[in-house]
Amino acid sequence: MKKKIVFIIVFFSTVITGFSQPAIFNQNYVDSITKLLPHYPDDTNKVNHLATLAAMYVLKDPQLTVKYADEGAAIADKINYPKGKINCLGQAAFVLAISGEWAKSTYKVNIAIQLAEKYQPNSIVYLCNIMWINAKTREDDPGALVWVNKAVNNSFFASFDEQGKWPTYMQLAEVFQSLNRLDSAKFYEKIILGYQKKNGTINPDLSHNTYSVSGNIAFKEKRYGDAIYYFHLAEDDLGMATVYRILHRPDSTIYFAEKTLQVGYQRYIPSLVQTSAKILAEEYAVTNPTVSNKYLNIYINSRDSLFRNEKLKALEFVNLNEQKSKFESEKKDTANKNLILVGALLSILAIATIASFLLWRNNRFKQTANAKLKKAFSDLKSTQSQLIHSEKMASLGELTAGIAHEIQNPLNFVNNFSEVNSELIDELEEEIEKGNLEEVRALAKDIRANEQKINHHGKRADAIVKGMLQHSRSSSGVKEPTDINALADEYLRLAYHGLRAKDKSFNATMKNDFDQSIGNIEVIPQDIGRVILNLITNAFYAVTEKKQLNIPGYEPTVSVSTKRQGAKVEIRVSDNGNGIPEKVLDKIFQPFFTTKPTGEGTGLGLSLSYDIVKAHGGELRVETKEGEGSEFMIQLPAK
Repeated sequence: MKKKIVFIIVFFSTVITGFSQPAIFNQNYVDSITKLLPHYPDDTNKVNHLATLAAMYVLKDPQLTVKYADEGAAIADKINYPKGKINCLGQAAFVLAISGEWAKSTYKVNIAIQLAEKYQPNSIVYLCNIMWINAKTREDDPGALVWVNKAVNNSFFASFDEQGKWPTYMQLAEVFQSLNRLDSAKFYEKIILGYQKKNGTINPDLSHNTYSVSGNIAFKEKRYGDAIYYFHLAEDDLGMATVYRILHRPDSTIYFAEKTLQVGYQRYIPSLVQTSAKILAEEYAVTNPTVSNKYLNIYINSRDSLFRNEKLKALEFVNLNEQKSKFESEKKDTANKNLILVGALLSILAIATIASFLLWRNNRFKQTANAKLKKAFSDLKSTQSQLIHSEKMASLGELTAGIAHEIQNPLNFVNNFSEVNSELIDELEEEIEKGNLEEVRALAKDIRANEQKINHHGKRADAIVKGMLQHSRSSSGVKEPTDINALADEYLRLAYHGLRAKDKSFNATMKNDFDQSIGNIEVIPQDIGRVILNLITNAFYAVTEKKQLNIPGYEPTVSVSTKRQGAKVEIRVSDNGNGIPEKVLDKIFQPFFTTKPTGEGTGLGLSLSYDIVKAHGGELRVETKEGEGSEFMIQLPAK
């Protein structure tokens, strides 16, 4: 019996490697981003989010994969973002290929290849991998070989590391064993088993798929013990069912075939459903014809779904249970023509019944999905505010030490002048007893001056506390006139003192250059203050990292400046740290992405800062040079 499905699981890893990194389904990310996305502007950040969602749903809900991928591709096309469009087209094409929508899959791949040839040639390898799947699901092994050879012969393939080449070599081994070219299949099997030995713990998915290919080859060579060994390592239930059927072990065959059938339904993979249902129908044919007929109908339905555009589709109903041979031998007999006609009518009726059932089931699924989406949208209204509040409270913690340092200074003045006044009052009482009015007047004058100083520094402490409370309270979302210069200066000092409180050895030069002509502008001060604080804290972190390299003559410096430019105000935060590597520059505004070590960053700071600035109608950009530093620029509208 021919086994066909291993390549689908193999290529899932390829898609993730080639197009989108976060393949593991992250419910917190999904809950947060699906609420925020409708409010995002159509830019590269939104396209990247949609591509990430599409990748997460590949094996969970393929229809959502296509939905998010198509939406991302449309936006990428509108804003001229070829890389994002290639990514989204690839995600959709992969899901369409495994679900049997070959024409749609091919159409998307052709568009992606045209873009890739001009903008991203290395991704052509992965697009060829998708067309390999397209051919395999159509049982076109020669066509699959053509596409995988195109991938290997691509000029960029040689530059891939072992994990990049691994999926393509697995496709070669799989298609050669399908074509019974076992020497070639075993050549590539040896290569991928070597990769598995070195990198299996790094990428368990590729490791399992490698074992599955080895199981297929062992099965073809009738090494059934080896086949079972490899299929067990691969957790390949369909492979196990195939071997146990050959070994005439019906209980094991049925057990593993039923597990495969459930996976096929759950992941909407018609070829898995088709193959496992056929095994079950054949296994029950003698012992339980009723159950066999149930699985036979499932097989017919699946086969029809997968090959609905083939001219010989209708013959699937006649071919089963030797009906084809009866038809060929008796078709000249006039009496049997009526029987064949009845069979054909019953087949048409069965097709119509199955189609009606599928339409009804699809409608029920849509109704259920819509109800779940409405509930999810309602739940996500509170999730966004909770997520932003959590990030705000994290930044508040960074401020605590700085605020303590700032407030200590005016409190010291208050305490000192209070003590002095207490001593002066004692002297005043002594002079009153003596009747020395001249000295009494002088002491009273000193006491009054000290009281004024106590009042002045008390107001300083009050202003600092109010600033802290304003930062910690929930944003009203209402813009108000705000002194941007004062806001930037306050957070520069507080961020510095906060780091000093955590690390007494930390020291850096702070520079500011404020345009005094700006005046007040309309912003939400809590939100913009949070953005400025995040950028300044990141700048201090960058110069601290570089200082630890002990570069001779290095002086860590962080600068904050403001400037009015026509109808806009620009705030710049710059540092002379190590800069941002070019390879991650396009990811720094994505949620959960961080270059800091585990436990030192949430990956939300810059993402939320980007969203806050966009919500103000502004723009957040970065200029950087590796080894020399970075400069973040906030542009806000100002009347």
